[in-house]
Amino acid sequence: MVLAGTTDRRKAILDAALASFLEKGVPATTIEDVRERSGASVGSIYHHYGSKEGIAAALFVDGMRRYQDGAVEALRRAGVRGFVRRHVQWVTDNPELATYLFTRREPSVEQASRAELADANRAFFADVREWIAAQGDVQPLPFDLFHAVVLGPAQEWARHWLAGNAETSPQRAARVLADAAWSAVRKEATE
Repeated sequence: MVLAGTTDRRKAILDAALASFLEKGVPATTIEDVRERSGASVGSIYHHYGSKEGIAAALFVDGMRRYQDGAVEALRRAGVRGFVRRHVQWVTDNPELATYLFTRREPSVEQASRAELADANRAFFADVREWIAAQGDVQPLPFDLFHAVVLGPAQEWARHWLAGNAETSPQRAARVLADAAWSAVRKEATE
């Protein structure tokens, strides 16, 4: 059983770390920076996460799980277009976390989170593969290619938007990118 105070403390630490990581970068952020922003004691930070790298990895895993939550449901409910629209919506609803996950990736953080994230990714990828296999109107693409074709352009737009360089509104981007993704993976596109 996890006590509410423990959950609140963990969230405060992750929120503080995210703010500091975005401001200073992971390498330059210190435990003291996280402590000051979160109000948690150094002992509490170490108890929950073990190290700054542990905080960075936990934030990455938590963020990816939050990103994946609902993505498969959007795919099942609204197909490829819904999957892409959900991606754009999630990024625009969670710009700080999206920035950390998608534009400021640190190899050391990805390495530290790899084992824990593997389980979440395995389930997510299996659900997407299952959906692809069940579709009669979608090319039977390997997951890596499907993912790159469907979300690659939306991810690139998101990087521009997160950097403040997007000329296109999220609403229009979602519509155009969703239509383009569907055109690229539907069976008629190659026949």
